[in-house]
Amino acid sequence: MPTDAVILRLEKVTEQHADNLYSFISNPLLYEYIEDSVPSLIEIRRKFQFAALEKSPDNPTMIWLKWAAINAQNQYVGMVEIGIFEDKYAEIGFMTFVGYQNQGYASDYCSLAIAETQRRFHLLSLHASVNQHNLASRKVLEKLGFKLYKVKNNAEFIKGKFSDELIYRVNFSE
Repeated sequence: MPTDAVILRLEKVTEQHADNLYSFISNPLLYEYIEDSVPSLIEIRRKFQFAALEKSPDNPTMIWLKWAAINAQNQYVGMVEIGIFEDKYAEIGFMTFVGYQNQGYASDYCSLAIAETQRRFHLLSLHASVNQHNLASRKVLEKLGFKLYKVKNNAEFIKGKFSDELIYRVNFSE
């Protein structure tokens, strides 16, 4: 666990972050457990333009909150996003950059994002989708209090193989 874990801070993502973060985001190791391929810098700039406005590039009715996580040494260590749909269904996603993984950062920056989202939106629950083989992300979610809610069998096709998508949920009303 990093000694500066409690000193992590979140920075709202803007288009200007695209160039600074692209070398991290474009690392193919980050895409081992997701169906997406490495995005282009142009795609990242476009998505970050929308994120700065808290809008989704894919869903005009969704609120999309996106932050970069920064440690005490002012190094970018990861990103976290929370999408809130019209019906108040909300989902979190995160990625810890290569070189900063398995150091305890993800649970800390996700906690900050969840607290900020709760302060503004008072969600009843939050969901997360994770590939069955992504043990590190599953551990982060469990550390944050998420429980396995649903299994979607063979829902993902990654590297030529089907695998299960696990849906986790944490309730805030309890």
